[in-house]
Amino acid sequence: MTRAERAVSLVPSIAALLVFTGALAAGCGGGGGDGDDVDAGVRDAQVGEGGVDAGRRDSGPPVDAMAPPSCEGVTCDAFEYCFEGECASYPPCAGDGTCRAGSTCHSRYCVPDDVDVDGDGSPAGEDCDEADPENSPLLDEICDGDDDDCDTEVDEGDPAAICEYYPGGGVCIDGSCGCPSGTFDLDREVPGCECAAMPDLGLGVTCETAIDLGSFPDSPGLTQVVTGNVLPDDRVVWYRFTATDVADTTCDNFHVRAQLTSNPGDTFEITVSRGSCAAVACPGPVTPTIDYSWATDFRGDVGGVVSGQCPCWAGGTTPSAAAAHCTDDSATFFVRVRRRPGSALSCATYSLEISNGVYDS
Repeated sequence: MTRAERAVSLVPSIAALLVFTGALAAGCGGGGGDGDDVDAGVRDAQVGEGGVDAGRRDSGPPVDAMAPPSCEGVTCDAFEYCFEGECASYPPCAGDGTCRAGSTCHSRYCVPDDVDVDGDGSPAGEDCDEADPENSPLLDEICDGDDDDCDTEVDEGDPAAICEYYPGGGVCIDGSCGCPSGTFDLDREVPGCECAAMPDLGLGVTCETAIDLGSFPDSPGLTQVVTGNVLPDDRVVWYRFTATDVADTTCDNFHVRAQLTSNPGDTFEITVSRGSCAAVACPGPVTPTIDYSWATDFRGDVGGVVSGQCPCWAGGTTPSAAAAHCTDDSATFFVRVRRRPGSALSCATYSLEISNGVYDS
């Protein structure tokens, strides 16, 4: 057989071998799908009917090795931000002007100007304090010793106006709303401390330290009026005066009277004592009233004996049925003024009239 004939005779054999090899490969793959392709058979064996992507979906979401981790659901502390699923601090700074453009130094961190760390509606580029939502250019100034509205001034404005909505009213003093000593905010419709204590605090606190009104002679007679409001509510005010009994020959004119001639709302009452203070109280009447008299310029029948010193008796040492001695009845009197329990608190003032030798019996 010639060389050419041998070559021709080998063609069927090679073809048969190729068919066998393909069949063997299909058999080793566990069944070949369409049976017409080795790669197809392998894919079918790996993922079933859905192909490669379907097989991967069956075992979980696809993973892109080039994509960074997600920040969804990640919560970071103040002055931190999420990067690739992790929290990181903003860059540090040493003060104003030490951050690069587009960020501002807050609490020693360079915060991007459009980030609102404290959630007060004002971003870092505008806010004066990103660590405190109570400081923002969107807020009004209140009395608290702080720059609330970010204008670099503290508690500026009308001291009464910035305390207008404070429950106790008053005016702004050293970061707190209140009233200076001796003043009170009783009218909440008008801002400020509109009412001053009368008399001044510290005056007439006790009987021994009573406000001295001086001497009141019964002839020719003297009247004096004092006013006050006895604030604060639990306060009392003491007055004292000396009523002098000038020597008389016909009729003793000695007649001491203390009365409230103005008493708004029946708010005030007085207690008057004749004599001297004993400890912190005065002897004498203890029943509060609004009008008090102690006099000798009268005639009266008391137990069959005519009392009073008008007219005077110039006889012996014993008064007759017609007259009595005109003796010296000079004395010191003490008057306490206070508010009636349960009375409404106001700035309204009383008028207390004190006199001697003015009124007749």
